[in-house]
Amino acid sequence: MHFSPACKLLASQTVEAETRMSPVRALFLGFTLMTASAACLAADVPNAKPPTAPASNEQPDPQHARLASMAGRWTVKQSLWMKPGEQPRIDHGSATLSMVLNGRHLRQDLHIDSPDKPFDGLGYIGYDNATSEYFSTWMDVNFTGLVLAQGGFDTATSTYTFKGSMADASRAGAKIPLREVLRVIDNNHFTYEYYEDHGAGEALAVRLEYTRES
Repeated sequence: MHFSPACKLLASQTVEAETRMSPVRALFLGFTLMTASAACLAADVPNAKPPTAPASNEQPDPQHARLASMAGRWTVKQSLWMKPGEQPRIDHGSATLSMVLNGRHLRQDLHIDSPDKPFDGLGYIGYDNATSEYFSTWMDVNFTGLVLAQGGFDTATSTYTFKGSMADASRAGAKIPLREVLRVIDNNHFTYEYYEDHGAGEALAVRLEYTRES
Protein backbone atom coordinates (compact mmCIF):
# COMPACT_ATOMS: atom_id res chain seq x y z
CA MET A 1 0.00 0.00 0.00
CA HIS A 2 1.32 3.48 -0.84
CA PHE A 3 0.96 6.53 1.44
CA SER A 4 0.99 10.17 0.48
CA PRO A 5 4.05 12.29 1.41
CA ALA A 6 1.98 14.12 4.04
CA CYS A 7 1.03 10.87 5.77
CA LYS A 8 4.66 9.65 5.73
CA LEU A 9 5.81 12.95 7.25
CA LEU A 10 3.15 12.77 9.96
CA ALA A 11 4.22 9.27 10.94
CA SER A 12 7.93 10.13 11.13
CA GLN A 13 7.35 13.29 13.17
CA THR A 14 5.13 11.44 15.63
CA VAL A 15 7.66 8.66 16.21
CA GLU A 16 10.37 11.25 16.90
CA ALA A 17 8.08 13.14 19.28
CA GLU A 18 7.15 10.00 21.24
CA THR A 19 10.77 9.39 22.13
CA ARG A 20 10.95 12.79 23.91
CA MET A 21 7.57 12.72 25.76
CA SER A 22 6.25 11.34 29.02
CA PRO A 23 4.30 8.05 28.87
CA VAL A 24 0.91 9.81 29.28
CA ARG A 25 1.55 12.36 26.55
CA ALA A 26 2.99 9.62 24.31
CA LEU A 27 -0.17 7.56 24.80
CA PHE A 28 -2.34 10.52 23.84
CA LEU A 29 -0.18 11.24 20.81
CA GLY A 30 -0.35 7.58 19.76
CA PHE A 31 -4.15 7.74 19.78
CA THR A 32 -3.99 10.88 17.66
CA LEU A 33 -1.68 9.12 15.20
CA MET A 34 -4.11 6.20 14.88
CA THR A 35 -6.94 8.58 14.02
CA ALA A 36 -4.86 10.51 11.50
CA SER A 37 -3.54 7.30 9.93
CA ALA A 38 -7.07 6.06 9.34
CA ALA A 39 -7.86 9.32 7.60
CA CYS A 40 -4.72 8.96 5.48
CA LEU A 41 -5.65 5.44 4.46
CA ALA A 42 -9.09 6.58 3.37
CA ALA A 43 -7.65 9.50 1.44
CA ASP A 44 -5.03 7.36 -0.29
CA VAL A 45 -7.44 4.78 -1.70
CA PRO A 46 -7.96 5.84 -5.35
CA ASN A 47 -11.53 6.40 -6.48
CA ALA A 48 -12.89 5.09 -3.20
CA LYS A 49 -16.63 4.53 -3.37
CA PRO A 50 -19.06 3.84 -0.54
CA PRO A 51 -20.46 0.29 -0.46
CA THR A 52 -23.71 -0.12 -2.29
CA ALA A 53 -26.55 -2.52 -1.65
CA PRO A 54 -26.78 -5.51 -4.04
CA ALA A 55 -28.99 -4.95 -7.04
CA SER A 56 -32.47 -6.39 -6.80
CA ASN A 57 -33.31 -9.42 -8.91
CA GLU A 58 -34.61 -8.43 -12.32
CA GLN A 59 -37.76 -10.01 -13.67
CA PRO A 60 -37.06 -12.14 -16.77
CA ASP A 61 -38.35 -10.93 -20.12
CA PRO A 62 -40.96 -13.10 -21.91
CA GLN A 63 -38.32 -14.86 -24.03
CA HIS A 64 -36.25 -16.00 -21.06
CA ALA A 65 -39.33 -16.78 -18.98
CA ARG A 66 -40.50 -19.08 -21.79
CA LEU A 67 -37.17 -20.89 -21.76
CA ALA A 68 -37.28 -21.18 -17.96
CA SER A 69 -40.63 -23.00 -18.14
CA MET A 70 -38.75 -25.97 -19.66
CA ALA A 71 -36.47 -26.44 -16.65
CA GLY A 72 -36.78 -29.80 -14.91
CA ARG A 73 -36.00 -33.49 -15.21
CA TRP A 74 -37.21 -35.37 -18.28
CA THR A 75 -37.32 -38.91 -19.65
CA VAL A 76 -36.22 -39.10 -23.28
CA LYS A 77 -37.00 -41.40 -26.20
CA GLN A 78 -34.44 -41.14 -28.99
CA SER A 79 -35.00 -42.14 -32.62
CA LEU A 80 -31.73 -42.25 -34.57
CA TRP A 81 -31.55 -42.60 -38.36
CA MET A 82 -28.21 -43.97 -39.54
CA LYS A 83 -29.29 -43.60 -43.19
CA PRO A 84 -32.24 -41.74 -44.74
CA GLY A 85 -35.20 -44.02 -45.44
CA GLU A 86 -34.18 -46.74 -43.00
CA GLN A 87 -36.01 -47.58 -39.79
CA PRO A 88 -34.63 -45.60 -36.86
CA ARG A 89 -32.86 -47.09 -33.92
CA ILE A 90 -34.76 -46.50 -30.66
CA ASP A 91 -33.00 -45.79 -27.37
CA HIS A 92 -34.05 -44.22 -24.08
CA GLY A 93 -32.44 -41.90 -21.62
CA SER A 94 -32.88 -38.83 -19.44
CA ALA A 95 -32.21 -35.11 -19.47
CA THR A 96 -31.87 -32.34 -16.93
CA LEU A 97 -32.69 -28.82 -18.08
CA SER A 98 -31.83 -25.84 -15.89
CA MET A 99 -31.52 -22.09 -16.20
CA VAL A 100 -27.94 -20.88 -15.60
CA LEU A 101 -25.99 -17.61 -15.49
CA ASN A 102 -28.68 -15.65 -13.68
CA GLY A 103 -31.50 -17.02 -15.81
CA ARG A 104 -29.99 -16.09 -19.17
CA HIS A 105 -29.40 -19.55 -20.68
CA LEU A 106 -31.21 -22.89 -20.64
CA ARG A 107 -28.70 -25.71 -20.15
CA GLN A 108 -29.41 -29.32 -21.10
CA ASP A 109 -27.47 -32.35 -19.84
CA LEU A 110 -28.57 -35.31 -21.96
CA HIS A 111 -27.78 -38.98 -21.38
CA ILE A 112 -28.93 -41.82 -23.67
CA ASP A 113 -28.54 -45.44 -22.53
CA SER A 114 -27.43 -46.94 -25.84
CA PRO A 115 -26.58 -50.65 -25.43
CA ASP A 116 -23.26 -50.50 -27.27
CA LYS A 117 -22.11 -46.98 -26.39
CA PRO A 118 -23.81 -44.64 -23.88
CA PHE A 119 -24.28 -41.14 -25.24
CA ASP A 120 -23.79 -37.86 -23.38
CA GLY A 121 -24.35 -34.35 -24.68
CA LEU A 122 -24.40 -30.79 -23.39
CA GLY A 123 -26.35 -27.95 -24.96
CA TYR A 124 -27.51 -24.40 -24.34
CA ILE A 125 -30.43 -22.38 -25.68
CA GLY A 126 -30.57 -18.65 -25.12
CA TYR A 127 -32.06 -15.41 -26.35
CA ASP A 128 -29.85 -12.48 -27.33
CA ASN A 129 -31.60 -9.21 -26.47
CA ALA A 130 -29.14 -7.30 -28.67
CA THR A 131 -30.00 -9.22 -31.87
CA SER A 132 -33.54 -10.35 -30.96
CA GLU A 133 -32.53 -13.89 -31.93
CA TYR A 134 -32.52 -17.24 -30.20
CA PHE A 135 -29.42 -19.39 -30.42
CA SER A 136 -28.53 -23.01 -29.78
CA THR A 137 -25.15 -24.57 -29.00
CA TRP A 138 -24.39 -28.27 -28.74
CA MET A 139 -21.44 -30.51 -27.80
CA ASP A 140 -21.33 -34.28 -27.27
CA VAL A 141 -19.04 -37.28 -26.97
CA ASN A 142 -19.22 -38.16 -30.68
CA PHE A 143 -17.25 -35.19 -32.03
CA THR A 144 -14.75 -32.57 -30.89
CA GLY A 145 -16.45 -29.52 -32.33
CA LEU A 146 -19.34 -27.24 -31.49
CA VAL A 147 -22.70 -26.85 -33.24
CA LEU A 148 -23.93 -23.25 -33.29
CA ALA A 149 -27.28 -22.27 -34.78
CA GLN A 150 -29.53 -19.18 -34.67
CA GLY A 151 -33.25 -18.81 -35.13
CA GLY A 152 -36.58 -17.70 -33.74
CA PHE A 153 -39.78 -18.77 -32.03
CA ASP A 154 -43.19 -19.14 -33.66
CA THR A 155 -45.86 -18.39 -31.07
CA ALA A 156 -48.64 -19.85 -33.25
CA THR A 157 -47.08 -23.34 -33.18
CA SER A 158 -44.91 -23.00 -30.03
CA THR A 159 -41.90 -23.96 -32.14
CA TYR A 160 -38.26 -22.91 -32.01
CA THR A 161 -36.38 -23.25 -35.33
CA PHE A 162 -32.60 -22.91 -35.55
CA LYS A 163 -30.36 -23.00 -38.62
CA GLY A 164 -26.59 -23.37 -38.71
CA SER A 165 -23.78 -25.62 -39.85
CA MET A 166 -21.08 -27.90 -38.56
CA ALA A 167 -17.71 -29.04 -39.88
CA ASP A 168 -17.76 -32.06 -42.20
CA ALA A 169 -15.18 -34.51 -40.82
CA SER A 170 -15.00 -36.35 -44.18
CA ARG A 171 -14.20 -33.23 -46.24
CA ALA A 172 -11.62 -30.74 -45.06
CA GLY A 173 -13.01 -27.22 -44.91
CA ALA A 174 -16.55 -28.28 -45.85
CA LYS A 175 -19.65 -27.50 -43.82
CA ILE A 176 -22.84 -29.52 -43.26
CA PRO A 177 -25.99 -27.35 -43.22
CA LEU A 178 -28.30 -28.23 -40.35
CA ARG A 179 -31.68 -27.35 -38.93
CA GLU A 180 -33.05 -27.89 -35.43
CA VAL A 181 -36.76 -27.84 -34.57
CA LEU A 182 -37.95 -27.80 -30.97
CA ARG A 183 -41.73 -27.95 -30.53
CA VAL A 184 -43.36 -27.42 -27.15
CA ILE A 185 -46.48 -29.62 -26.99
CA ASP A 186 -47.51 -28.69 -23.45
CA ASN A 187 -45.89 -28.06 -20.09
CA ASN A 188 -44.97 -31.74 -19.76
CA HIS A 189 -43.99 -32.70 -23.31
CA PHE A 190 -41.78 -31.37 -26.10
CA THR A 191 -39.92 -32.77 -29.10
CA TYR A 192 -36.61 -31.97 -30.75
CA GLU A 193 -35.69 -32.85 -34.35
CA TYR A 194 -32.27 -32.53 -35.95
CA TYR A 195 -31.85 -32.37 -39.75
CA GLU A 196 -28.68 -32.48 -41.87
CA ASP A 197 -28.02 -31.90 -45.57
CA HIS A 198 -25.10 -33.87 -47.01
CA GLY A 199 -25.76 -32.71 -50.56
CA ALA A 200 -28.75 -34.86 -51.43
CA GLY A 201 -31.32 -32.74 -49.61
CA GLU A 202 -32.24 -32.32 -45.98
CA ALA A 203 -32.86 -35.52 -43.98
CA LEU A 204 -34.04 -36.15 -40.43
CA ALA A 205 -31.19 -37.64 -38.38
CA VAL A 206 -32.42 -37.53 -34.77
CA ARG A 207 -35.72 -37.11 -32.99
CA LEU A 208 -35.93 -36.74 -29.21
CA GLU A 209 -39.26 -36.98 -27.38
CA TYR A 210 -39.30 -35.54 -23.86
CA THR A 211 -41.72 -36.31 -21.02
CA ARG A 212 -41.43 -34.41 -17.77
CA GLU A 213 -40.52 -36.22 -14.56
CA SER A 214 -40.40 -33.15 -12.33
